[in-house]
Amino acid sequence: MTRGTDVTDFKLPYRTPKPEEFPETIRLTLQKETTGKNALRYGENPHQAGAIYRIEGSPLPALTNIRLAKESKKVMSATNYMDVTHAIAVLKFFSEPAVVVMKHTKPSGFAVQRSGEPLQAIYRKARDVDARSAYGCFAVFNREVDEATAAEVLTTFVEGVAAPAYTPQALALLDAKEKLRAVLFDNIERLPKWREERVEGQYDFKSMPTGRVLVQDPYLSKVRATSGIVIDPFVITKDGRKILIARDPTPQELSDLVAAWHVTIDVPSNAICIYNNGEVLVGTGQQERVGALEQALVKGFQKAMDREGIAYDPLDGAKERLLLKHNPFKGAVLASDGFIPFRDSVDLLGRCGFTAVIQPGGSERDAEVIQAANDHNMAMVFTGERCFNH
Repeated sequence: MTRGTDVTDFKLPYRTPKPEEFPETIRLTLQKETTGKNALRYGENPHQAGAIYRIEGSPLPALTNIRLAKESKKVMSATNYMDVTHAIAVLKFFSEPAVVVMKHTKPSGFAVQRSGEPLQAIYRKARDVDARSAYGCFAVFNREVDEATAAEVLTTFVEGVAAPAYTPQALALLDAKEKLRAVLFDNIERLPKWREERVEGQYDFKSMPTGRVLVQDPYLSKVRATSGIVIDPFVITKDGRKILIARDPTPQELSDLVAAWHVTIDVPSNAICIYNNGEVLVGTGQQERVGALEQALVKGFQKAMDREGIAYDPLDGAKERLLLKHNPFKGAVLASDGFIPFRDSVDLLGRCGFTAVIQPGGSERDAEVIQAANDHNMAMVFTGERCFNH
């Protein structure tokens, strides 16, 4: 049997208009959710009044049922709601115990259970992968928060915690912290996430300045550990050569790659997610793709130096990384929300110790990018789907 899957035409969707049959008029009825003692303090900034509304007819607000688990002198803020909802959009992909640490509506760290660690240890990894960003964070769990995990949360400054449940002991600990918000949500496992799910009539709305709204289909993925992914891509070049990835990912690499992709889906573009030992460091929201990768790597070295207590000059390219006892990228995998346009990014990853990459594919230079992966003995898998998020 011939090995390899032809991805030469993966660039075509970027050039092909997607037919749409959206109605000429969409009428929305919004039902106010933050009323009375649950009213927001303000919107995104103190001079902006704000409120949260449910979209009438959508099953998701009632399904998730986001609400306070304890009274607090500080009510939920607009960014608290956005933190919780964006974290849920990540956690819905994970059946194992997992934690997202959110800051300003973006993940600063993520961790999933490896080798049966308790929730407390998973949270610690998600927090400490970027401890500085985690200051004042919102920690969101997909499992019941127990007393040990609540105690760990209280060791640093945290704005709030969200979870499907709390043990009485955990809630008592959190309740003693007057300004901390404890939030409950339901049914994360029932949220749509795969392309084959039926979501007719559900739209994704993105508000734009000047009174306009982008209306699009909800983002649903096809990428799973067992399907929807090309692990052996090859490209036919213009001169007829076949450039095939030389190495398939190991089972662990494949699991890590898919996990990194699922985190990347809700990270603002250009997005880079670095996954190693069950934890994800997030690089987010850069205007240029090569710069997004470079900044994510610099960030990764800086956070590793923070953990090892190494002082560094942030204006000098973090040259002190050479003092690290452990390379934070050795054995790591990387997810990119868009295709990798040039081989220089892969060469950089190879120098840093990465072993595998997941990316959409579809670059004009996919052959060069695959060859670069081969030169560094890296696995590279293609999703055939992009996950830009703006």
